[in-house]
Amino acid sequence: YPQQVSEAAVTIVERPWERVAVDGKPHSHGFKLGSEKHTTEVTVKKSGSLLINSGIQGYSLLKTTQSGFEGFMRDRYTLLPETRERIVATEVTAWWRYPFEHISQLPSKPFCFTQRYQDVKKVLADTFFGPSDVGVYSPSVQNTLYLMAREVLTRFPDIASVQLRMPNLHFLPVNLGGKENPGLVKFADDVYMPTDEPHGTIEATLSRANSKL
Repeated sequence: YPQQVSEAAVTIVERPWERVAVDGKPHSHGFKLGSEKHTTEVTVKKSGSLLINSGIQGYSLLKTTQSGFEGFMRDRYTLLPETRERIVATEVTAWWRYPFEHISQLPSKPFCFTQRYQDVKKVLADTFFGPSDVGVYSPSVQNTLYLMAREVLTRFPDIASVQLRMPNLHFLPVNLGGKENPGLVKFADDVYMPTDEPHGTIEATLSRANSKL
């Protein structure tokens, strides 16, 4: 419909169905729904201008140690103490934009966007967790978010910008002894209470110097 339509946008969300195993064997027709979602959005105008975004939603990550919250600005209203030991958990939402701004800029060779999605997903997780044996210390979700986004741009020159949103999913330490009976039950970093609200949401966008947001 060239006379009526000047721009077309398509958004696709892929939900990961995974084959289940029964008695250690893959089931012939049984599947379970995974958590994170693979997203993509493409916008094309009649002029040929192009916008390609990919992303991930609902990517839940958690570390039981090697995380703190310190070095933040303090004033007379600050009540939160600093800590170098806590559980950190978040649900990552990420978008990244490819540098193709016109259909004429699309690569002549086939480009596997699905493989790039898997690559970015791995880089995000690897940066969040660190090496498998010792991990990597995170002084704040803000710092870790920045490092995750920076690593994506460093590793993949075919990505022009990346945006991350990472809310705090709190697990608060519970001292069952309490103030009146502090010795009743000794807290040893072993009992935590998950809470939904209130929580902060950390978000940032990193782009290359010549990138148009």
